[in-house]
Amino acid sequence: MKGFNAQIQRLLALFSVLTGTKFVGIREYISVKTGEVANFVINANFNYGNAIDSTVEILKSLTASDFQAIEAKYGVVNAEGTTYGSNAGAKLYLETGKIPKEGTKARVKVLAGVKETKRLATVCAEMVQAFLDNQNEETRSAMSVAQSEAYERITKGVKRNIKSQKLHIWAMAHSKEVLIEGNYPESNPQIETAQKSAIERYCRDILNTQLPTTKYRNFVIEPDQLSEVKVTGDTVTFIG
Repeated sequence: MKGFNAQIQRLLALFSVLTGTKFVGIREYISVKTGEVANFVINANFNYGNAIDSTVEILKSLTASDFQAIEAKYGVVNAEGTTYGSNAGAKLYLETGKIPKEGTKARVKVLAGVKETKRLATVCAEMVQAFLDNQNEETRSAMSVAQSEAYERITKGVKRNIKSQKLHIWAMAHSKEVLIEGNYPESNPQIETAQKSAIERYCRDILNTQLPTTKYRNFVIEPDQLSEVKVTGDTVTFIG
C-alpha cells in the first residue's frame, strides 16, 4: 500500500513519546478469525506487572461463597476426584477400556488425557500460582517463555512478531463498539478451561472487578485490518 511505511514510522514516533495513562483509538478493526468489525479505545501505556499484582489480589479475595455462586450461575464443576477424558482417545478409553499398545506415543497421549476434576478453589489457587511463577524468570512456564520470545519490543505498546514480521499494538482494552457482528463459532471448552473462564466472568460481571490481565489485546497493524489509529490528538490513517 502506498505510503504504508511512512504511516508506520509516524505511528511508532507517536507511541514512543507516550507518558502516563494514554488512551488510543483504533477504528474499524477487523478480526481475521470472526470477521467482526469494531472500534476500540485502549490504554497503550501500561505496566503488566501491576496488572498481574491486581489480578492476583482479586483472585485471592474470592471465598467459598463466591465459588458456590460461580458453580450455580455458570454450571461448572466444583467437585474433585471425578475422572474424565480431555481428548478423544482418553474419552474412548474411559468409556470402553480400549487403549493403544504399551510403548506407543498414542498410549502416552491417551493416558495424559485422563484427568480428575478439581474444586474451583483449587483451580483459582493454581491460576494465582501460575501468575506468580511467570513473574519469576526461574519458574516461568515453557509456554510463557515461548510467547515472549516470539516477539520483539519496538517501542511503547508496539511489538513485532519475529516469524511473520508483522507489527502489533499490545494494549489494555478500555471500551469496544461493535460495528459489524462477526461469525462466532460455538466452543466446547475442557472442564478446567470452563472453570477458569467462569471465575473470570464472575469477577467481571458479578463483582464488577474484571481481572486486569484479561483486558489485554493484540491488534495487527495492517492496512486491510484497520482504518486509523488516534494517538494523543493525532490520527494516522491506513486507508484511502
